[in-house]
Amino acid sequence: MSLDTKLVLIDDQSGNSHFINEDIHLHDYLTDNADWNAEYWDFDEEYLQEYAKKLERIYCSSGYGFEFQALWVGEYPTEIRHISIDDFLKIVKGNQISTKTRYVVRKPT
Repeated sequence: MSLDTKLVLIDDQSGNSHFINEDIHLHDYLTDNADWNAEYWDFDEEYLQEYAKKLERIYCSSGYGFEFQALWVGEYPTEIRHISIDDFLKIVKGNQISTKTRYVVRKPT
């Protein structure tokens, strides 16, 4: 099985969106301690610092923000969290990406 990381750019205020094709996959950075039944994924912490910078660049160049999730293939999010980019980057840098959550990170209007 595999971890499926999705990043969807929000194109307009009505929520129209499209998937981004940029390399955002995290599967190869799971540690040996990662457990898909855990609350959070366990990724290589050093890599997450660079990954957070990449996500911030994508956010800044997006029209209205993005949606992000890292779920096991075939799984669906059980929670949708609307959060700021600052809070989202803290989650990423702190190795607290949920195994069951879709994060909606919108730009302020």
